[in-house]
Amino acid sequence: MLTFFRTNQIFSSIFLIFYIALLRFSVFLAPFKWNPSGQGIFSEWVYGWVGSQDAGSHLLAMVLLLVQGFLLNVLTINNRLSNEVNLFPGVFYVLFCSLLPDFLYLSPVLMGNTFFILALLNLFDTYKNPACADKIFNAGFLTGVASLFYFPFVFFFIVLMAGLNILRAFNIQERLMVVIGMFVPFFLTGLYFFWFDKLDFFWQHQVAGNVAFLSFGAGLIGWEHYLKIFIFALAMLYAVVNNNDYLIKKNIQVQKKISILFWVLVAAGMAAIFQAGLTFEHLLMLAPSLGVFFGLSFTAMRPQWAESIHFLMVVGALTLQFFPWLF
Repeated sequence: MLTFFRTNQIFSSIFLIFYIALLRFSVFLAPFKWNPSGQGIFSEWVYGWVGSQDAGSHLLAMVLLLVQGFLLNVLTINNRLSNEVNLFPGVFYVLFCSLLPDFLYLSPVLMGNTFFILALLNLFDTYKNPACADKIFNAGFLTGVASLFYFPFVFFFIVLMAGLNILRAFNIQERLMVVIGMFVPFFLTGLYFFWFDKLDFFWQHQVAGNVAFLSFGAGLIGWEHYLKIFIFALAMLYAVVNNNDYLIKKNIQVQKKISILFWVLVAAGMAAIFQAGLTFEHLLMLAPSLGVFFGLSFTAMRPQWAESIHFLMVVGALTLQFFPWLF
């Protein structure tokens, strides 16, 4: 299966749709008890149009995953993050976004990831680019839009600032562009609600209602909850331990861009501390970085080992999805 995506044809990413269908068909057969959490104003609007647990929302989630997998492959290939051109980052992004039953729905985090990946594309394009004011502003603007779907994306301001520090010399004007870019979506949306005399509603549902200190939605009440945390903790540990492998024999530009992806893990962890009613979907914020890291790792493996381990990961994901239904 993995061999099929060992190609340098970026538009072959369209075949990810079959991989997505394999990993997410259980949502139609054995639906997991799930309700949206942490949704922002934009997420609520989307749910008003397509619902949160209807067939339409499931199909939209699959389409978003396809687009996001394609964008992550573009990010990796255009920035030469891998020594070999292939579509593995998109494959592992889809796998991580389908790994737990909690992830199989049209969650606010999944919607927000679309805009954050676009923000990363713009941020990476600023390296040694003297005329990149639009890219810097767009990175902030898109991250602001992502946070209107899922508020904790506002903490990815840290990623943007760290990224500019890594990729460019310090320039206060560029930092202000990021701040203004992130502020504009909030300002325009707030202006809309102010016009209809609903500014308090916007503040409560977008900001105040999404901020709390160490607030967990359902708590950790079963072994399966600890297993889910363990899986992602192990994935993060694997990425950190293999950091040198991602950087070795890479030029300075690539090393800098890979280091920014580690800042995504840091910012997502900080956001978890202050998110009200934290649920497992928050882990989807890690998926773009983990997708790239595991794509790089499996590219470096011997093909037989890569195929075998990937197969076991797919079987593990499907087992987790059907386990609550079977038992």
